[in-house]
Amino acid sequence: MKLSAKYLVLVFAVAMPAMAEAQSVGQVECPRSGGYVYLYSSMITMDVRGTLQCGEQVQITGRYDTYFGVRTAKGEVGYVPLDSVLLIKDRPGANQPKPLPQKPARELTPYDEHAAPPPPVKTLPAGFDLTLANGTPVHLKLGKTISTASAHVGDAVELHAAVEVVVDGITVIPIGATATGIVTEVEPKKRLGRGGKLALSINFLRLGNNEKAAVRSFQETSESISQGHGKDIVFAEGSDFTAYVDGNVHLKKETFLAAKDGANAAPAAQNPSHPRK
Repeated sequence: MKLSAKYLVLVFAVAMPAMAEAQSVGQVECPRSGGYVYLYSSMITMDVRGTLQCGEQVQITGRYDTYFGVRTAKGEVGYVPLDSVLLIKDRPGANQPKPLPQKPARELTPYDEHAAPPPPVKTLPAGFDLTLANGTPVHLKLGKTISTASAHVGDAVELHAAVEVVVDGITVIPIGATATGIVTEVEPKKRLGRGGKLALSINFLRLGNNEKAAVRSFQETSESISQGHGKDIVFAEGSDFTAYVDGNVHLKKETFLAAKDGANAAPAAQNPSHPRK
């Protein structure tokens, strides 16, 4: 007995949600240049947690208006834009993202499934063997308190790395590495209970080999009229900030090893051992 066209449409419509629910693994697509997409820790603040490589597989944890919630093979969770992930159906018993399938050795035919693109090949300029990737987060602490009572636009502000950043086993940004910020806006407290405003831009930091690396971060704080008592606005010493590496930074391992050897040799030079009598 043949099914009517209307009945077939109904069956197809009922089956569609089940098909969508079966798709809980996704593959990272790369709409932007560079072979990666950002993994955001929040859909509201758009803080960058890290980057995902083109072709990497992730577990889908939820779907929102314009973002997927995902979990990486390393256990990192966050959000990526919908157009950055291609949904793939789970295989039986698969709870974690799977490695990409190997490309068949024989030539593909129109009847073959589309092969997944190969993982991106890391390329470095001649003479370099490390890359501090664009968007790498750097956790910083403010070196001293700044306030609308005494700060001026253009004042330099010192910050220090609170967590080291390691690339290929090399500590590229050690704890205590110095970052420099500039005060970009100062609006002192006003009468009638109106508070002020204080803004800070973090521009660069010193790496473990003493080279400069550009970073980006903008921090602003103010007091609303409803809160206001005409207080000075303050960024307190030790306040936590996050800056992000601004562009890929190509480096040489040997410069970090040389800097480490020099640091180890300095204490020995200051405290030479006494010869035995």
